[in-house]
Order: sequence, then structure tokens, then C-alpha cells
Amino acid sequence: MTSPPPSRRILFVDDDPQLLSGLGKALRRHRDRWDMVFAGSGADAIEEVRRGSFDVVVSDMRMPVMDGATLLARIRELDPTTIRMILSGFSDRTSVVRALPVAHQFFEKPCDLAELTAAIGRACELRAMFHSEPLRALVARLGVLPPPPAIYHELSAMLGHASAGIPAFAAVIERDAGLHARVLQVARAVHTRTPHAIRSIDEAVSSVGVELLVALVLAAYTFELVGDRELPGFSLAEHMHHALEVARGARELGARAVADDAFVAGLVHELGRLVIATELSDDHLAIVRQCGEPGASRRAVEHGVLGTSHAELGAYLVALWGLPLRIIEAVARQDDEAAPATPVLAALRAAHAALPRPGTAAPG
Repeated sequence: MTSPPPSRRILFVDDDPQLLSGLGKALRRHRDRWDMVFAGSGADAIEEVRRGSFDVVVSDMRMPVMDGATLLARIRELDPTTIRMILSGFSDRTSVVRALPVAHQFFEKPCDLAELTAAIGRACELRAMFHSEPLRALVARLGVLPPPPAIYHELSAMLGHASAGIPAFAAVIERDAGLHARVLQVARAVHTRTPHAIRSIDEAVSSVGVELLVALVLAAYTFELVGDRELPGFSLAEHMHHALEVARGARELGARAVADDAFVAGLVHELGRLVIATELSDDHLAIVRQCGEPGASRRAVEHGVLGTSHAELGAYLVALWGLPLRIIEAVARQDDEAAPATPVLAALRAAHAALPRPGTAAPG
């Protein structure tokens, strides 16, 4: 009796044939669960993606003609649900920041093989979730999903230029008055113990750092999705307050090494709930009503109404937006008690345990 073919496809890309050969031998024991393809250039990788989609793409950063950042950007255009990873040398700092908008995870060469395979395994589980029929049906109902703001891509591109100083970043953010205010709000929440309040974007950049600020721009944008609309059964003010409190708590309660990711995860952890309230108001009200019944579980109620949950929808969105894999995992698994607690997820759960869920406005 023959065993079934591997269900997950992984593409490895590197211009060093010896490295690819060594990687193939080292990963041979995973052939029963992964269909692994090895490409020696960005052009070869694109051809492989056009022949068939991949769950995960792992690319070297430094390659001639088409480097890793350019390759992953092309792959994102072809299939934005592919989980994208970069392998880079320690000295590739300038190159790596160019890949921030298009890579979900980074590994330093030489990387720990066990760590890499574990990350690929978790990424495959997320990709399987993204392609589940209930979630795909919900996404189809939503139609055009909210894209990341154009300003995010502009700031991300600036990260790769050493000449881009604090005033340049501040000038870009200050062009959008609403986003400017939101970014200041969340930047203040990052550092609650600073001796003085953050009053400008320049101070925010100096306080939290450029890379975290770019992530905060994307997280702050989630609050703008509602705009000025009044949503029955949903209070944007309560949602924002809850998100900021969870973000602050996750940063303080989590491991220091993941503090920034924990903060951003807290800000976006209920993005799916916001989108459901905004775009699927009837379903949202049904969920609100059923969650008010004794012993109701929000996760079970959402699966009953939607076939999936706000956590899974939110994870799908932040994956499309290019947030790190650690944040995607935490958002996806936040209500799954059986899921093992990664450091960011543990921080998110600890923050949630210390705070109540946001209330809901009375349905109109």
C-alpha cells in the first residue's frame, strides 16, 4: 500500500547549489509530509510558483539579478497567502529592512535547522487554515478586503535607505491627519512610564524606534476602517480602549525578546471582529445576541454563525498585510486553548486574562 503524497509544498531558493544540496539532504526525513522544491535563482522560483502554488517559500536574501526581497514581492503578487521567509547573513541589515513588507519571518545564516523546520511546520498549519472552505467562503462574502495603507509601503521602503532620518518618517505620517493622531495615541501606549508625554511624531520615532513605528502605522490603520460610521452592537471607542490595554499588557507581561511583537499583536488581535462588525452587520448582531446567552462561547458562536472565527479572519488579514509570523500565529490562535503557547501568544493570553473583553453597544 502506497502512502499518500505530501500535502504541503515548500520552495527553497538560493543561488548556492551546495547549500541547496545540503539543505535537501538535511530535510530528507520530512519528505513524507512536505513536497520540497529547490530553485537556484529568483527567475527559476517564479517559474515554479507559476506551475503550482506553495504553502511556504524560504529564500536567501543576497542573490544576483533578483534578490530575496524582490522575489518575495513578486510571490506576494502571485499568491498573497503564501507564507514568505528570508535567510540572511548578519551583515545584510540594509537589505533585510527592504524585505520587511514582504517577509513574514527572518532567519540568520547559518540558521538552526530545527528552528527553521518548526517554523515551516507552523506556517503550513496557518496556510491550511487560510484555505479552509469556511474562511474562504467568508472572505468571498466580504469581497474586497481592506488593503494596507499606501503610507505603510512608503515607510517600509524608506527603512532600506540609511539617509532617511527621523524628520523624513515624521513628514510622511503627518500628511494623514487621522493616522497621525492614531499613531501618537498608540506610541504613547507603548511607553507609559516615559517622563513626559509624546507630543510629536519625531518624539514617537525617537521613543519607539523606526521599525516598531512602521508596524504601529499598520496597527493604527485598523482603527480607521470604521471611519465615522455608527455600528449597531459595536463601540469603536471600547474596541480601541480594549486593544490598547491588551497591547500594553502583552508588552509588559511577555518576554522581553518579543515585547514589540506582543504589543502589535495586542493592537490587531480583534481586527477580524472589527471587519465583521463593519461589513457583516447582521451576522455581527446575531453573534452579539447569542454571546449574551448563559454559558455561550464566542468562538463556538462565531463558528456556528460564520463557519470560522474573528481570530482566523484577523490572522488572514494581517498575513496578507505582511506582519511577522509570530503575530499572525498569536492572532489566529488567541481563542484556541489547545494551541501551544508561543512567546507572543503567551503574552497575548496573559494580557487577556487580566482584562475583560470589550463590551458591546446595545443593538439598535
